[in-house]
Amino acid sequence: MANVGEGCVIGAGQDVVKDIPDWSVAVGNPAISKSRKQVKNVLIICGSFPPQSLVGGLRPAMFAKYLLNYGWNPWVLTRNFTKEDFRYDEKMPIELPDSLKHQIIKVDYSLVDEQTYLETRTIIDKIRDFFYPEYSNPPGLYFAVKRKSTDIILNNRFDLIFATIPDQWQLTLGAHFAEKYKLPLIADFRDIKEQEEGLGRSFRTSLQVIRFAIRRFITTRNVKHIITVSEFHKRTLEKRLKRRCSIIYNGFDGASFKPMNLPKGKGPFRIIYIGRILDIWYQNPKILFIALDELITQGTISLSDVLIEFFGTERKKLDLLIKDLKNQEFIKFHDRISYADVPVKLNEAQMLLLLTNEGRNGILTTKLFEYAGVKKPILCIPGDQKEIDKLIHDYRLGYSISDVNTLKKKLVEWIDSYNVGSFPVHISSNVEFFSRENQTRVLSQIFNDVLEIQNS
Repeated sequence: MANVGEGCVIGAGQDVVKDIPDWSVAVGNPAISKSRKQVKNVLIICGSFPPQSLVGGLRPAMFAKYLLNYGWNPWVLTRNFTKEDFRYDEKMPIELPDSLKHQIIKVDYSLVDEQTYLETRTIIDKIRDFFYPEYSNPPGLYFAVKRKSTDIILNNRFDLIFATIPDQWQLTLGAHFAEKYKLPLIADFRDIKEQEEGLGRSFRTSLQVIRFAIRRFITTRNVKHIITVSEFHKRTLEKRLKRRCSIIYNGFDGASFKPMNLPKGKGPFRIIYIGRILDIWYQNPKILFIALDELITQGTISLSDVLIEFFGTERKKLDLLIKDLKNQEFIKFHDRISYADVPVKLNEAQMLLLLTNEGRNGILTTKLFEYAGVKKPILCIPGDQKEIDKLIHDYRLGYSISDVNTLKKKLVEWIDSYNVGSFPVHISSNVEFFSRENQTRVLSQIFNDVLEIQNS
């Protein structure tokens, strides 16, 4: 059995087959030891990080988990909600190498801190914050993280800064450190204002959007490369910011989201949705409810043939759609389940429900890729006639349907197939490209290319 020396850093999922000397880093698979000087360090600046259960924290967490496998040692700088804050919610644990945990720097900052910042601002501060809106959104967080992180920058040798955004403060802080310490900066845009342009905005909201757009343009002048999540985002950012962009998909963690051979049992055809529905005006399962209600009422299928299950979804969000159905028993709501239990629950389904974001562009959610990871057929409602439909079609991930009659025909076909035992347990598509380890490999190559240009 190989021995791992004191103070070593070992990447996620790596097989250690040879002794690793003290104070070294093991990269690759099987793991090969390198001195810490041979491994490049990246500072990841993000707004949230597991176990805080904000979905935006998953993306930087998975980069942190796998970057070491490709020669990059990650440090993470992030906000931490304190226990007295109503937003505190540590229900999304992610398995990271133990050796990385001391490199995750969390800055405690609560709602009380935000209110204190707002209440103690001078007139000069308010004027400054109008032109630098990220200073007050979230209020004062930029300054708190900046104070905490200065020593980290000074006491460690970093080769690159990676600011992952939806909030502007991460980009502004990354740009500040990049300029001060002559480091290359890469910006990762998970969300952009243009994705919401199909939605109406008040004058006040529109003004704020413009202010942030100006700051985004200014702070990306020295960015060496831009990462984003979809073709729409890529095209938009390249046009607006005049910078080279690459797509790194949100992806799925193959260590957790994978096909499972669960015991087969008799029961209805189960369609499962896991997660919140913020509002039915952009996540709406209406045509699925109508299709099944009509099929049951017509006697084409029975009430016991099908079950739609929502986990962690508030029923009141869908009551308006349910109240007029003649048959409501095929819809069930369950409490939220832990992130660790999600893969098992997904594998219990015959089909997984994906609700597209109407009025928004380029939203390739983590849910889409995690569904693909477990290789259960996806039912996307309604189809977006854009990137989601194309991915589902090109990779044979399932079905994208926008009208009731087409959906009724497919539901009868699927349920009949299931009842005679011929409905596929898993799809046969190759989705490994979308694993977060593979996406991190692509990201690491971008890091290497940027650093090579920086040092040339």
